[in-house]
Amino acid sequence: MTPERRAPLVLLPPLLLAVACQPPAPTPEGDSSGGAESGGDDGGDVRSCGDDPLPPVAGDTCEVTPGNGGGVRLRGTVLDATGILRAGEVVFDDTGHITCVDCDCSQAPGAADATVVSCGQAVISPALINPHDHITYANNAPIGQGPDRYDHRHQWRKGQDGHVELDVNNNASRDEVLAAELRFVMGGATAAASAGGETGLLRNLDTGGKLQGLPAAVADSDTFPLDDSSGEQRTEGCDYGSSPTTAASIQGHAYLPHVAEGINAAAHNEFVCVSDTGPQDLIGPRTALVHGIALEPADVATMQAASAMLVWSPRSNVVLYGNTAPVTMMDAMGLPIALGTDWVASGSMNLLRELACADALDRDAFGDHFSDRALWQMVTANAARATGTSAVLGTLAPGYFADIAVFRSRDGATDHRAVIDAGSDDVLLVLRAGEPLYGDAAVLAGLGAQDCETLDVCGTDKRACVARDTGGSSTLAGVRAAIEAYYPLFFCGDPDDEPSCMPYRPGAYAGAKADDADGDGLDDATDDCPTVFNPIRGFEVGQGDADGDGAGDACDRCPLDADDACP
Repeated sequence: MTPERRAPLVLLPPLLLAVACQPPAPTPEGDSSGGAESGGDDGGDVRSCGDDPLPPVAGDTCEVTPGNGGGVRLRGTVLDATGILRAGEVVFDDTGHITCVDCDCSQAPGAADATVVSCGQAVISPALINPHDHITYANNAPIGQGPDRYDHRHQWRKGQDGHVELDVNNNASRDEVLAAELRFVMGGATAAASAGGETGLLRNLDTGGKLQGLPAAVADSDTFPLDDSSGEQRTEGCDYGSSPTTAASIQGHAYLPHVAEGINAAAHNEFVCVSDTGPQDLIGPRTALVHGIALEPADVATMQAASAMLVWSPRSNVVLYGNTAPVTMMDAMGLPIALGTDWVASGSMNLLRELACADALDRDAFGDHFSDRALWQMVTANAARATGTSAVLGTLAPGYFADIAVFRSRDGATDHRAVIDAGSDDVLLVLRAGEPLYGDAAVLAGLGAQDCETLDVCGTDKRACVARDTGGSSTLAGVRAAIEAYYPLFFCGDPDDEPSCMPYRPGAYAGAKADDADGDGLDDATDDCPTVFNPIRGFEVGQGDADGDGAGDACDRCPLDADDACP
């Protein structure tokens, strides 16, 4: 399942070259251009433009006013790199690149003749990016609550140590893969590192020739960096397969290796072998470690020092292992985190469902550690960084591709929360380089996509541009029929048999109780993190307290400093 590793030469257009050769601009403090006002901690820099609030649009959708030029001017609540721009604007030109993000973009090139899409209180966001999936397994239904709880991934892969082996299909057909891509698009995504993919719909960031025109190196989703696909588990030493990934082979592109997927000593040993103290030395600034469940503070410090990051898949982790990566500790230590779906069997059917899982865990098990904005960044800017596309995707800023998603704001869900709480019916518009892929039927028709196929999504008339984007080689009806032989294309509300996001291990813990608020199986009186889920893992002493200060690593502000004197 490991794709060929290569780092192709990339020639960027002049506008993007300037962006790609430098990191994104730092977040400004206080007022921004356009007469904005600053304030608000959760949303970053919250700015209100002169037309705030914009007039509501009937049906909580967007109104399209055709222009004479090829550009488009979006109006609504804009989620940009600095925070929230209320009644703001995003303009992109006919090349599919953003030219302005501000309170007033009327003076931007092409804005005067642009088509205006006014979305009232709706939220305009960078399109979501999925940094981890196995899309060739799209021809499966979810495992629900799961048949077992495992200590290491080889136990469910191979049925080792007396555990139940998962029975899953592979090699999904072209239309089944395209249907899985459409699921992601219907959830607001335009790009994914899926260990596979087809031409059309998603940008397949780790599959050569299927980036849909994106000027970026192909990422490497490496499922077995230790060459351990035959099922080797070792608690010490690094003698796995004969052809492990080498440091020399991962240069020049994003690297996404599966490491430490499990909760036992064998899972932890994998990190030892790929770190700078092991023989492989795969942890660097382009590395985004996938899963990383069995990590300790010293391991996270190694990653943070190397400018690496984590790709977190909480739903799949929880239903397979009853636990997940220690993300509160990782965040406290400054490690960036992105969010990925893993696969439909034990993970989420799209990124909105994975966000829902992360949000539920944060609320019920992590003591509300993460802000709404932090969760949103996991599927936008952080996901772009993980996949090596942060110079062109994941941010609304001039020079970036117009990969944009617009989300309905309703039932009290505004700003970043509108994305986190959204369903596929709340996604009003999805654009890839300015080209419509999915959204409300009238909005797409107003943008010239009236030939895209129609479908009813939870009582809302939508269009999905399957035939248009695949050159007629596939259709909405065809891909939907293919995938729904296994599992529906979408749901209205929580999906049937969706894998659990409540940590549960028989005989150890099964949710919060009166004397165990975080549900980790330890009474609050003896729990060293009574409001943050941190059960005992077999390779640690107790719950894990690396600096011996009495505060568990999961809730310690400075897990490696007993005096809490870290930055």
